[in-house]
Amino acid sequence: MEDPREICGPIAHIYRSHLAYMAKELEAYRVGSGQFEFLFVLYHRDGVSQESLAKILAVSKATSTRAIQSLEKEGYLYRQRDENDHRAYRVYLTEKGKEMRGVILEKLNSFVDTLLSDFTPEEKTIFRLLIHKASIKLFDPGFEPPSYGRMT
Repeated sequence: MEDPREICGPIAHIYRSHLAYMAKELEAYRVGSGQFEFLFVLYHRDGVSQESLAKILAVSKATSTRAIQSLEKEGYLYRQRDENDHRAYRVYLTEKGKEMRGVILEKLNSFVDTLLSDFTPEEKTIFRLLIHKASIKLFDPGFEPPSYGRMT
């Protein structure tokens, strides 16, 4: 069997580098490390519950709350009580938050361009197909990631 670190190590390095790159690129916009991911989810699911955001991003409720409060303070989103469950909040983009979509996409594209800069067009296609195939497996019903509910 091959050493799993040969796969997991580079994936982890790419992910950490991605977060560091995005944090640096979005610092001028006062969007912190990992916070852009919350905006990115809202670009596809504006009005999602705060709890759902935490689940989608596989972060703790506390981490989600801190990120949402920070983005709210900066004017990128706002929270509103859920009409059906007054204990819950739904999260919505502001106009400023919606305007950040282009900036975030530009920065993501720049990161991916750098990441794949030494790849041939064929290698880029193969890489995209393989990385997609590998990640799809993690959505299978049989795969259970760790619970991010209450952390003690």
